[in-house]
Amino acid sequence: MRYLLPIMTLVLPLSAFANTTTEKQWFNSAQYANEQRDNALSGYKSFNQMNFASTYYFAPQQSTGVWDDYGYLDTDSKVSVNYTDSDRDNFFGVSGEAFFNNWFVNAEVNDLSDEDSHSIGFGYLYNDNLKVSVKNVRNEGRSDDVWVEAAYNHQINESDYLGFTARVQDSPDDWSISGRYFKKLDAGQYFTIDASHDDYAHSRGSVTRIMANYYMTENWAFGIGANDSNLELGATFFLSDTYYYKASFINADNGDVASISFHANL
Repeated sequence: MRYLLPIMTLVLPLSAFANTTTEKQWFNSAQYANEQRDNALSGYKSFNQMNFASTYYFAPQQSTGVWDDYGYLDTDSKVSVNYTDSDRDNFFGVSGEAFFNNWFVNAEVNDLSDEDSHSIGFGYLYNDNLKVSVKNVRNEGRSDDVWVEAAYNHQINESDYLGFTARVQDSPDDWSISGRYFKKLDAGQYFTIDASHDDYAHSRGSVTRIMANYYMTENWAFGIGANDSNLELGATFFLSDTYYYKASFINADNGDVASISFHANL
């Protein structure tokens, strides 16, 4: 019963839509995920989680042509809140980023009940296409980690772009790299590829993910990819430029993971 009401809110149809503009400032989502483990290493054969997230930008964000993409780089001030409720734990988190001309600062607390674990950083935005930052991550009971990050957006033409992000820890044991290719096709169709590789020397090992999405119509998008060696499938149904659903399924070696989410961009 604990998750019945949130699930119902995800699947109820909407009878009225907001305006059709592609400029949005307030991005909201509610997600339910279920993981079925073949070997219950954590003590759970079935693991449930709900997540609610909300981000408000202090300037309008322009969509790139599809209703769930608003460009590669965040270049405007924003504030975010999220709440996670799972079989294991529940917590609130907050984060924010503020721009002062080309300089910016950011901060994040993943769990407000554990404020000693947080991050704070600063950086600089070059020519609206290169974002460089340094962040100090503090975790209670262990030494601080310093991360350096660079994100670059190459605008190929008015609609297409290629973005890259690289992150490395100060003692380069942990690092990650990711990229996104966005391409406009004929007849209002679009194609995207997302790829990433994360390498954690002393914890989770390495993870490689690649996902391709085809925006078939204004209302439907389908994706297929690999999460390490595991098959990943995805689908998006747009009710309008404001409301849409996303669903995903990962066939993992130690169990399957399925999720559904509802999004409202206002």
